Amino acid sequence: MTKVQKGNSFLPNTDLEKLKELYKQESNAKAKIRLQACIMRKQGKTLEDISDKVQYPLTTVGDWLRRIHDKGLNRIFNIKQSGRPSSLKNKQKEELKSVLNESPEKQGFPFRIWTTKLLAYFIFEKYNVAYKIRRVEKMVHELGFNFKKPRQEHRLANKKLQESFKKTSERRLDHILKMDGRSYFLTKVSSK
Repeated sequence: MTKVQKGNSFLPNTDLEKLKELYKQESNAKAKIRLQACIMRKQGKTLEDISDKVQYPLTTVGDWLRRIHDKGLNRIFNIKQSGRPSSLKNKQKEELKSVLNESPEKQGFPFRIWTTKLLAYFIFEKYNVAYKIRRVEKMVHELGFNFKKPRQEHRLANKKLQESFKKTSERRLDHILKMDGRSYFLTKVSSK
């Protein structure tokens, strides 16, 4: 590991005034702290002093300054890390999307609707990729679907009567919904 230069040896092609001007114009908080460390190092401060001033560990400050000195001022910004590659390829995701458009019965499962556990099982069986339930939920949303919790319906319920009630009750109760919600209302006084 190379020693971090100090004073005019640190960033020899950039003067202190240029660093101060960049500091004033910068809006990114992390980049601003790193520029502050550069200014202090250009002024000849020790790594310990800079670390105390910016409230970051000594090794972190040393790494910043070393990287900026070696690779230039554009390294005051974080570089986006690529992250882990997806376990399923894009083609497999498209296949999965078309599978989700159909019922699980067409895939040979004795169920009528997809659940997260069933979908995780299907992905493992078909693509040999094990996903946790939370990741399955995220992937479903990425594919443009969402899960809904099933609500019980009474098997003898009259659907037509329910729909007509919804339509007429909205009109009948419309004036109540427009009322001020902070109004007083009357209640029966309870006897003690």
